[in-house]
Amino acid sequence: LTKALGGSQMSEDPAERARTYLDATQKALKLVERVDNADVLRILDYVKRYIADSKYFLDAGRPTTALASIAYAEGLLDSLKILGLTTSKSLIRLSDR
Repeated sequence: LTKALGGSQMSEDPAERARTYLDATQKALKLVERVDNADVLRILDYVKRYIADSKYFLDAGRPTTALASIAYAEGLLDSLKILGLTTSKSLIRLSDR
């Protein structure tokens, strides 16, 4: 994920941070351009599963686990972008916050 979010400082509250990461990661996933590589598609499936896990844990009152799950999803998207295996019009970097 490569573009800084807004101008305010990110909260240290795990639930709030997980919600912020969820929103940005879901938006970034929607921006991923068409992919035909089976391995990349498999990794994108993992991203979707980590997003679903994060939502589940957030709803279950486990924000720290939700944050860990969405961080995995963000990391997988970052890895694909860094390796040049996928492109996006605009991905958001949260880890700089």
